[in-house]
Amino acid sequence: MRGAYGRLGAPQRTEFRQNVLRRGIPRLAAGAFALTVGTAIARNYTLYDLPPDIVRIVPEYEDYRYVLVDDDIVIVDPDTYEIVDVIRG
Repeated sequence: MRGAYGRLGAPQRTEFRQNVLRRGIPRLAAGAFALTVGTAIARNYTLYDLPPDIVRIVPEYEDYRYVLVDDDIVIVDPDTYEIVDVIRG
């Protein structure tokens, strides 16, 4: 699965971003790693569970976690630490 977020309509994308950003998760600085699908990030980064409302909007993300890099939401496979989607801010 790659790029499920891009298939959402504008209202769903807005709801998705709001649900993630209002959780107050610490943000990483830009340049921490390449924001490219397929890139494996270092395992020392803390991955966060996606809110249940997000999984309702994008069920394909059920088994994934995320990190925030500046205003970008980076969806990560917790088994491989590989980026599966980047939602630009």
